[in-house]
Amino acid sequence: MMSMLWGWSRSVVFVVSEGIVVSVLSTPSPWPEQFAAGLLGGVDPTDADETPTNDLLLGMAEIDRGRAALAYAEYRSAAVLYDRYVAAKLVEPSPSGFVTDGYADCAARIARARGVGQRAAEKLLGEAVSLRDRLPEVFDCLRDGIIAPWQAQLTVTRTELVEESAAAPLVDAEIAHLLRTRKGVWSRARMRDMIDRVVYRHDPDAVRQRRKDALDARGVWTAVLEDGTGEITAVGAAEDVRIAAARVAGLAKAVCRNDPRTVQQRRSDAMFALLSGTGFECDCGRAECDADIPDPSTITAPPSTAIMVHVVCDEATLAGTADNPAFVEGHGLISGEHVRDIAQRPDAVVKPVIGPQAVANPDGSFTLPAHQPSDPYRPSAALDTFLRIRDGYCADPGCVTSAWQGDGDHVAEFDHDHPEQGGQTTAEGMNIKCRPGHLLKTFGEWVDDQWRDSAGRLRTEYITPEGLVLPGEAETNEDVFPGLRRIRFVAPAQGPPVGNAHNGIDNTRPRRGRVADKHARRRAERNRNRRARDARDLAAGPPPF
Repeated sequence: MMSMLWGWSRSVVFVVSEGIVVSVLSTPSPWPEQFAAGLLGGVDPTDADETPTNDLLLGMAEIDRGRAALAYAEYRSAAVLYDRYVAAKLVEPSPSGFVTDGYADCAARIARARGVGQRAAEKLLGEAVSLRDRLPEVFDCLRDGIIAPWQAQLTVTRTELVEESAAAPLVDAEIAHLLRTRKGVWSRARMRDMIDRVVYRHDPDAVRQRRKDALDARGVWTAVLEDGTGEITAVGAAEDVRIAAARVAGLAKAVCRNDPRTVQQRRSDAMFALLSGTGFECDCGRAECDADIPDPSTITAPPSTAIMVHVVCDEATLAGTADNPAFVEGHGLISGEHVRDIAQRPDAVVKPVIGPQAVANPDGSFTLPAHQPSDPYRPSAALDTFLRIRDGYCADPGCVTSAWQGDGDHVAEFDHDHPEQGGQTTAEGMNIKCRPGHLLKTFGEWVDDQWRDSAGRLRTEYITPEGLVLPGEAETNEDVFPGLRRIRFVAPAQGPPVGNAHNGIDNTRPRRGRVADKHARRRAERNRNRRARDARDLAAGPPPF
């Protein structure tokens, strides 16, 4: 291969073995002329400032479908190159006698033609072959714009352990079926958990082996960075990493509000203090600093900074009679064997979701108290725990904040003056949102809704201030733990919260007119969307699953 760099231009000319010249020029691309304005984000080039917001958002969604189609075509081309230079003959001597590996030689063609590194080209080849040969039905989902390129890549990565397994076609078929039939969006965390759930179900032996291999590879590494800095990396069990990260974050938060460091800078200093046993101080420099910082050299954290990592599993898996996946907050799914190992730790506390206060029903379900006895607005401890287990993450699409770090939110606002008109303190009437998402919903103009569809699945949707209806996440942890659907919560009797009899204070809060108007406006918006949604579902017929 020969290259020439002309001194008077920015063009790079490569002459490849087939004798075709590829020239990468600084000329305008013909692609924009091939698309209608609707496929370019809905932007009219002659009057972009007048394009409606909803058209821009819908246009961006259409661009995502276009990216998927282009990625599908790219993978198809890479797979053909693989067949030509790798599958046909892995080792091929050149006329000069130099022996090259077909995979590296094929990747080199892609790398040189596109101006990317050899590793990126090899990664593209690997993904292309995996999608075409191991995940053909998921590959078709990419072609049809059902998933984005990053979701196809995530599927390839999370299913690598079944590559040589007889379960591979079953895994491919089930993932594709879920992608095509589940209504809603797939964020990275939800998609990852769904893929892992399918893999765990079909090939638990491969999961156990992967966990063993991953634990065997644990260790600590350091790297020298520029300008007098360095990096330390540690790999360990998921629960140990969560505990370590929580200790670092807890110590970093102990400073006062005037500390000038960023959150990450404080965490870096806190981690060094914990590892070295040296002091960690607030950097505000004020004599009246009120920071209460624990001693990092102590082996056991004070009770006020106790660390809890929530792990959820079903009873059969904990008992060893089943091998269903479990869920670790902030991490995702783990194997049944892994959760049993966690349960055997001396610091593990095992609590049943269905406690002694539950009422067993004839149909096998259980009823738990939904609210605190003195206040129908505040969820009971049982409902609060249930919501965090069911949601797993913040309910807002794409947010990966742990549900145990979020706020319980009444989806339809609770009306303290007229509870019969407001949202209900029940499992269907509440979900978990991160603090920013909760504040945006409470004080902004966003409206969300939550309901069970005709198949009994919990679904959410979000309505932008401009009235565009956006679907919520396609799954919840009810798909990981179907037993959650056996738990019932009865709506509280409607009536205002009871006043505090001990101090004579009335806990009912007066509502200003604008708040009441806002609640009424949101109720009307939800009702309009529900009627439209019911009409669409009726026209579409019964669900395909």
